Amino acid sequence: MHIKRSETPKTWPIPRKGGTSKYILVSSHAQKKGISILFIMRDLLKIASTRKEIKRILLGGEIRVNGKVRKDESFPVQVFDVISFGASGKNYKLEIVNAKFKLREVSAAESGKKIVKIRGKRLLEGKKVQMNLEDGQNFLVKDKFSVGDSAVVGFKDNKVEKILALKEGASIEVIGGKHIGEKGKVVGFKKLAKGKMILTKLKHGEVELPPHVVMVIE
Repeated sequence: MHIKRSETPKTWPIPRKGGTSKYILVSSHAQKKGISILFIMRDLLKIASTRKEIKRILLGGEIRVNGKVRKDESFPVQVFDVISFGASGKNYKLEIVNAKFKLREVSAAESGKKIVKIRGKRLLEGKKVQMNLEDGQNFLVKDKFSVGDSAVVGFKDNKVEKILALKEGASIEVIGGKHIGEKGKVVGFKKLAKGKMILTKLKHGEVELPPHVVMVIE
């Protein structure tokens, strides 16, 4: 699926006017949370200049996202995902900087895991607990956790290595709204009639944020 350059989300690091193409290929899903492999390879990293070249590289099995080979040019790389290139040995993590998506080159060690927000919990038969993650992954875990915490997922064994609790003192990143991309600390919680707000200290002061835009990163 393609959209007009002028209609791309504001988080995309691309001029909304001008450029060499009027239409941009969007990811097959999670279109507001990530960008396609094609866009990354051609427009951001400039590994290849044509779609044909990129397809050839992908079919060769040289590209991995979160440790898994991906051959679909429209597959979405989402925030905090890691994309790895076998030929060069380089790894990049998609982050949000100044309200825009940005690739940061990371070491081999850092490329082996990612942090994901926990969006759900389900009790299965035999008192087994299933953890549901924001990126669609599900895990059976014995660790205690709450919805809103974050999980560190290792790619090699595809398992949850650590739980990062949403609590006072936790380091967080804002993943939505006008403060998107900013980092800060949780200083408290404000109970509401329905739900709660998270009191967060950011660089320019203290703000109240809804839980869905706050992600624990440490």
